[in-house]
Amino acid sequence: MKKTLETKPQLIQISAAWNSREGAPLGRNQYVELEIKKPKANGAISKLSANQKPCEKMAEAIVMDGGKRGQVVKVCADRACRVHHPNTPSPRQVERERAEERKRIEKEKLAITIRHRILATILQRVSAPLKKADLLTVADYLIGHLSYSQVPTLAKRHKAEAKKDSASAQELLAKQVSKYYDDAELCKLLLEISLLDSAYQRSTASRDDVLMDAAKRYRVDAEKVQKAVAKELAAKREKKTRVKPKGRNQTAA
Repeated sequence: MKKTLETKPQLIQISAAWNSREGAPLGRNQYVELEIKKPKANGAISKLSANQKPCEKMAEAIVMDGGKRGQVVKVCADRACRVHHPNTPSPRQVERERAEERKRIEKEKLAITIRHRILATILQRVSAPLKKADLLTVADYLIGHLSYSQVPTLAKRHKAEAKKDSASAQELLAKQVSKYYDDAELCKLLLEISLLDSAYQRSTASRDDVLMDAAKRYRVDAEKVQKAVAKELAAKREKKTRVKPKGRNQTAA
């Protein structure tokens, strides 16, 4: 390979690797290795693949590594060659595309900034309590972003379960809320969605128990509720034990 380079110092040095460092042999992403073939007498050159066609920038190169190390091959290393790099944009086209991208980014940034400013102005004018339209906006957003496990739970609580060949539970619930709920019911719904996960979790070992915090705010006696539920369940169990199934040999009086 050393003798070949001494004999032909004009040879382009190429690498079998895809990328190459600056000053090193050209990587495969910087050249196309050619296998020049002459078209048949009755065939057109257009039928040949790109790497089988010659071009004005075609030159000889020596492979510096890999399986073809030391071999001299024909290559095209001109990125502007329309024969071997037809999809490579021209410098003018690249600059035009960059300018268009800058304009698109600036336009998008302007639109986002305007919407952010509108949001800030809206928030400055919001007063408590929220109007029904605002409550509906919040409710519609929350319903649309319910988790997969929350949808059937909330739909069942509000009797908006989807049937076959009908809209989804979320759509039915959103429609029901917008049509029938007043301000008070909307407020309850928003709080209900916020407390849903906490209400259905089995473990209450967490320090951040938002359900119990809400119970304190609304002066709900959690211990009293616990005793009442335990009493109800005990009564149901006792009722089941009293009612025993009749045996096969027993007849009704």
